[in-house]
Amino acid sequence: MISRETYIELTKFGIVGALCFGMDLSIYYGLTTIPWIPTFIAKSISTVSSTMFNYYLNKTWTWGQNNRDAKRFTRYIALYSVSGLLNVLSNELFLQWLPNNEFQMLIVHTEQALQKPFFTIKLDKFLAVIGATIVGMIVNFIGQKWWVFKETSATSFPEDTGKIR
Repeated sequence: MISRETYIELTKFGIVGALCFGMDLSIYYGLTTIPWIPTFIAKSISTVSSTMFNYYLNKTWTWGQNNRDAKRFTRYIALYSVSGLLNVLSNELFLQWLPNNEFQMLIVHTEQALQKPFFTIKLDKFLAVIGATIVGMIVNFIGQKWWVFKETSATSFPEDTGKIR
């Protein structure tokens, strides 16, 4: 059973993650419509963009830390370098493993026997992004909670002002 505090953190982390997932997916899909951009470049750009947004939201809202801390940001970048690499690699693996199928919604003109696509989504890309996001999310929550944003004794107590008490 998880603690109430961890449950709240996990909920906030999930909300931030959902927002960043939407951002990641939108940028990724937008860039993959440009024929000369390879999928790994599109995924790299979308991952970096959503990662920066994720840092700000998680730092201030999920973990409640508003101070600037270069060491924390360095740890965050190290964590996201690892998880970002895992995200991009797992996305490519999922693209290789998943069948190249599309989900389409059609507009059917019954009188003229015409079908016109209304909405199309590449299922392999969509499922690959979801799978890669799950891999990254697990690594990120554990890394943020117990490494990047972990409370230390230096941040838990006010600094000594040098006065004798």
